[in-house]
Amino acid sequence: MSQTITYPTFVEYRAKINQAKDDLESGKKAAASNRLRSVNKHLDELEAVRKELNCESLGRLNHLQKLAAEVEALK
Repeated sequence: MSQTITYPTFVEYRAKINQAKDDLESGKKAAASNRLRSVNKHLDELEAVRKELNCESLGRLNHLQKLAAEVEALK
C-alpha cells in the first residue's frame, strides 16, 4: 500500500520552509534553524519510506527537499 503526502501537509511544510527563509533574511537565524530542523525531521521520516510513497508524493518530497536545501545554503 502506498503512502501519501497530502496537499495540506505539503503546503504546511512549504510555508515553514518559506518562513525559515524569511527569518534568515530578517537576521533571525535561531528561528530559521528551528523551523528547518522541524521540517527536516519530517522529511527524513518520509525519506525513510520513499519506496512506499506514491508518484505524486515523491514529487512533493523532492520539491520540499530542494527548498530546504536552498534555505540551508543561505545559512
